[in-house]
Amino acid sequence: MAQAVRQDATIHFGQTVIKVVSRMEDWPIGCVNVTTASGDAFLFDELVFTAPLGWLKQHQASTFQPPLPARLVSAIDSIGYGCLEKVYISFPDAFWKRPDATTGRVVRGFCQWLAPGVYAQPSNPEHWPHEAVDLSTMPASTAHPTLLFYTFGAQSRHITDTLEALRANADKTDTTDTAQNNFLINYFRPYFSRLPHYDAVEPACQPVACLATSWLHDDLAGNGSYSNFQVGLEAGDEDVRTMREGLPDRGLWLAGEHTAPFVALGTATGAHWSGESVGRRIAESYGRQRE
Repeated sequence: MAQAVRQDATIHFGQTVIKVVSRMEDWPIGCVNVTTASGDAFLFDELVFTAPLGWLKQHQASTFQPPLPARLVSAIDSIGYGCLEKVYISFPDAFWKRPDATTGRVVRGFCQWLAPGVYAQPSNPEHWPHEAVDLSTMPASTAHPTLLFYTFGAQSRHITDTLEALRANADKTDTTDTAQNNFLINYFRPYFSRLPHYDAVEPACQPVACLATSWLHDDLAGNGSYSNFQVGLEAGDEDVRTMREGLPDRGLWLAGEHTAPFVALGTATGAHWSGESVGRRIAESYGRQRE
């Protein structure tokens, strides 16, 4: 997917954009100026801006010159930005997929713990619900014995805050994230331990690796994960269309999951589709016809 970019484009890593000056109607082509925190400046004919919606909410007022139109600002402000986080826990073997000795039934796919009770204490006094996707049920070429837990809301904040605190206090010589992994395993043990065939002393039931996102602590992600429609939203469809349209007259185009087709909002696939769509529109504006 990115091969052409890697081969033919100049990529500047580690650069944070702090200002975008886009052309007005009486400006010549080639006048979209981008300035980075390091003081470097770049000039473009057209600019495709793919910053996450959360980043736009926080920084659009200080980044874009001239200011974005009021309708576009309203669209950015109106669409919600979520705090869904992911935790991956891998095992030597998908022990939960073993057939039941009596019925032959196999548990697979999606698991939910709707109202964790006594078994989830003391780590979950709020009785936050849990859900996990069984990644061992994916196609054979990509399947692996991993449970993907999704969290959101206050629980996401609790987990990411705890991980950040542990990371800040960790011994600098610890390159294995021991404290963070121990926290995740102990936090989620009440749930994966209730899956079929779990045995606390069996090696196949012992987690071997953990990975957790921390988008709430990622400033470049806008301290969140992806767009959503909150209760009370009045014109969400038009808000998305407004962001999707961008400002082509100023050489400024927006792309990302928040500008995706409605069927793919909030997904990496949608972000990819939005980039393809903007690319086609730019090509067409220069007289290139869609193939």
